[in-house]
Order: sequence, then C-alpha cells, then structure tokens
Amino acid sequence: MPSGSAVHLETAGDERGEPLLFLHGTGPGATGELSFRPVLPALATYRCLVPDLVGFGRSDHPETVPDGPGPWFAHRVDAVVRLLDELGLDRVHLVAHSYGARVALELMLRSPGRVGRAVLVAAGGTPVKAALSTLTDFYRDPDEPAMRRMVAAQLSRGDPDEGYVRERLAVAVRPEVRRSFRAAMAPGEPMPTYDPTVLAGVGHRVLVVHGKDDRTIAPTAGLFLAEHLPHADLHLFAACGHLVQYEVPTRLGSMVREFLADRP
Repeated sequence: MPSGSAVHLETAGDERGEPLLFLHGTGPGATGELSFRPVLPALATYRCLVPDLVGFGRSDHPETVPDGPGPWFAHRVDAVVRLLDELGLDRVHLVAHSYGARVALELMLRSPGRVGRAVLVAAGGTPVKAALSTLTDFYRDPDEPAMRRMVAAQLSRGDPDEGYVRERLAVAVRPEVRRSFRAAMAPGEPMPTYDPTVLAGVGHRVLVVHGKDDRTIAPTAGLFLAEHLPHADLHLFAACGHLVQYEVPTRLGSMVREFLADRP
C-alpha cells in the first residue's frame, strides 16, 4: 500500500447485507462515523462501511501529498478504491455527504462498474460555490464555542447537539488532523468541477438530497445535479440545512432505503 493511504473503517448493520459505502464531508473534526451516526440505524439491513477519508480522523495523515485541494482529493479517491480492493468488493452502493459527493462522482466516472446506486446529500462538486469560511475560520481559535458556531451554521435551527460538538472538537484539535485540513485547503491545484458535459456521462441511478436552508452549499447545487445527471431523482427537505442526516435522520434513512430497494 502506498505511504499515507491506510483508511480507518467502521462498520455497522448486517454483515450479510448489500455493501453500502458512506463518504463523509470535509471540515475540522469530520469523520465517517460522526457524520453518519444518526442515519445508520435506519439502514441496518445493509453492510454499512463507514471510513474516515485520508487526512481525517483515524485514517492516515500523509506528509508527502502536495498542498492544495486537487492532490489531496486525488489521493483520497485512490485510497477509497484501494479500500474496496482490500475488502474484495466489486460493487457497492454509495451514500455521500458534501465533499464526499465529489468522491462519489469521481468513483462513478472512473470505475462505473464498481458503483450500484448513489445518494448524494448536500453535494459538492458542482459549479455552485460552497461557503467555506465557517470551516476555514475555525482554526483561528479552535475551542468549543468556535466548534459550536461552525456546527450551528450548518443547521437550519442553529441548535447543535452538545455531545456532537464535543466529540468533533476532540478530533479537530489533534495536530495531525489540523495539519491535514490546512494542507488540503491550501492554495494549489484545484479539485475537478463536474459540469454538464461530464455529468452526462454518469449512467447510474442517483438520488440527490438537499436541505432548502443549506447555507454551506446552496440547494441550487442539488438542482444542478438533478438537471444534468441523466438518471437522477431530487428531494429538497424544508426547514433543513447542510447536515441533513442530523436534522431529518429517520426520513432520510427511509428515503435511502426505498431508493436502493426500488427496482426499475
């Protein structure tokens, strides 16, 4: 395995179920398990695979990846592909949030046969520009009030769970986590942006989900994907922000379950 590519993996659900890979978003202290914990019980019939992307949580924090969003994104996508290889999985469904939706789109384009269906929640990767100042400003004064403000900005009701705030803060202040986040957000080669021409080549069935009150990635990003992905359904949740899986976990879980089980 290339240096700095080891991925920490949490699992949940039924080991005998269809494999369902969860890809989390970015931000200080983000991890797979913290991101998707509320929705996992509703998907317990699946073999839920919940990794930390490289540079997050308990996965590797490489020092050899060049600074900049592009190199870190490419390294993370490669590490996810290697994870599937190591697990012996030829094909998985995807549930991806925010930055993780970029990874999902890249997987669908690069290795289409390895992806069944995909659920893109509050997706990044489109020409709709994300508002990332609440994330990048956190490390100016990385304390509990700063984490609370960052999380609150991603919720429609602005009332974050205090346990979540404390758990995420404990991850965010680790030196290697801070270094990886800053390196991946530093000036450098950009990540790919998925325009209509590229999206037209995605042949998978996709469920696009977005909160109507998302102030991090505007819901127009979800509309863009629904318009340009050939086989995409779209659902907008009212009174919901960027952390859809925290504000409407039961409804989101039911929707994902129905979408994955539906036969054409």
